[in-house]
Amino acid sequence: MLLFSLTLLQASAACLVTGPLLWAMLSLAQRRWPALAAQRSVWLGAQLVLAAVFVLPLLPDTRQLSVVPEVNVPVFLASAAPDVPMAMAAPAAGLSSAALWLALVPPAWGLIYLLGVACAVWRWQRGHAMLRTLLQLARRRRLHGMDVLEVDAPISPMLVGIWRPRLLLPAHLAQFTPEQQQLVIAHELTHARRRDPVLLLLAKLLQALLWFNPAARWLAGQLAWAQELGCDRQVLAGCPPSQRQQYAAALVRQLGLQTQPLPGLAFGGGGMAERLLRMRDGQARPPVALRVLTALLLCAIGAASLALQPALAWAVAVTPAATPTAALIGPATAPATWRNPLGSMRVTGFFGVVRQLTPQGHSGIDLGARRGTPVHAAADGIASVSADERLGKAVRIDHGGGIESLYAHLDRVTLTTGMAVTAGQAIGTVGATGLATGPHLHFEVTRDGRLQDPQQWLADLDVNATARALRLRKEQFGR
Repeated sequence: MLLFSLTLLQASAACLVTGPLLWAMLSLAQRRWPALAAQRSVWLGAQLVLAAVFVLPLLPDTRQLSVVPEVNVPVFLASAAPDVPMAMAAPAAGLSSAALWLALVPPAWGLIYLLGVACAVWRWQRGHAMLRTLLQLARRRRLHGMDVLEVDAPISPMLVGIWRPRLLLPAHLAQFTPEQQQLVIAHELTHARRRDPVLLLLAKLLQALLWFNPAARWLAGQLAWAQELGCDRQVLAGCPPSQRQQYAAALVRQLGLQTQPLPGLAFGGGGMAERLLRMRDGQARPPVALRVLTALLLCAIGAASLALQPALAWAVAVTPAATPTAALIGPATAPATWRNPLGSMRVTGFFGVVRQLTPQGHSGIDLGARRGTPVHAAADGIASVSADERLGKAVRIDHGGGIESLYAHLDRVTLTTGMAVTAGQAIGTVGATGLATGPHLHFEVTRDGRLQDPQQWLADLDVNATARALRLRKEQFGR
């Protein structure tokens, strides 16, 4: 959980850095080619890129997207007796108070982020409560041959509903000329034909997800503005100047009669002066090459932001405790630091558990992962490579002091026998070679030839274990 909160903090920071890059690129492009302002795909695509930069690093098995070496996050564990798993982290002796306070930043940000999402959802629900109140007061009537909902409230015309939107109109629309009424209604119906309510909902969801990023709010406003400009262009396509004047007069009059739109439910954005100017001069679509170039630049910014986020992994530092730890860490030549062999740990089988394939007790732990997931050395040492029918492709690392680690069922091995490896170095990828029922990593630790429980050497195995693995261990060992 702590590693996830740290990854959340890193993804949030990357999202905040990406936002200004998108803003600068799109602002310059819009200044050079004003027609981009009416392109919904540009602004929605930018929001999706921003969301991908934030969400993808939080998902399992996406660490291979990064081209930056993994960063080991030290977790200090109080050492225990050889037969007792080390399941609880404790502050190491000598850590400064500043370091301890710094360790509280990731979980604190996780809590703040959840509160921010809850506030965004609350504001959206408040808007829907106001809308439900209006619908209770609305009356049905026919206007220009169609059924509409009319309400005595100073609101802007809007669509109600996502998949089957209905038209909600203010009563003051009756003060407009018949031609103006038709143009206003045509504008709202164009929103429905273009599926703008669906895009509005998606934009609000993305805005709630990225509430902490000012660029996300700016992009949502630009998308709403593009929806308005696009509807104006379609409604006025082929219209004479007199109709354009009527349409502009209706918008100005409506603006003077309405109050603020319902939060998160009505379309809007931009400035009326710019909108009227575009109506007078007409709106041209940007060339296809420009739209393609913009899409490529958006993808490039998103890919760079993802690739430059380093993957995080635990590095477990063992510290002295009151119990006799010499038996655990061995001579001075034994490694003092262990890290998890996979960037995202998911324990599917614990040490010693009797199963159909391990009637004598499981000799290590099984870590479920997709085929091709990078496998890393748990500590420094000298590697030896082997392959047999039981373990498949395997790597064994001699860490000194009689301690060895084994990585079995690999799909691919990226080193040769006799090579020196360092903690965190990639040594192969997860596979299903040998006697394996599916892709996973079998990890063992031995000391002087005797099997050890890897839980004594790796952090947070219980936290990252499947319910079935925990249940089998509890049934057989009572813990």
